[in-house]
Amino acid sequence: MFKLEVKTGNAAFRDESRTDRHGDHVLDPYATEVRRILLDVICKLEAGYTDGSVIDVNGNKVGRWSYE
Repeated sequence: MFKLEVKTGNAAFRDESRTDRHGDHVLDPYATEVRRILLDVICKLEAGYTDGSVIDVNGNKVGRWSYE
């Protein structure tokens, strides 16, 4: 089983050029940070890792992944 949890509530996942009607930054429409994280997990799987933390581009822990 493969599990991946990523909390996307922080700035690394937001489009700083766009805001919603409340003035909050909207999610990145191109999912750039999600793509970067998925590629990082792929590299770790290929290197033999079976679990790890998900770290965003700003260095924050935003989730975990595991492969059993």
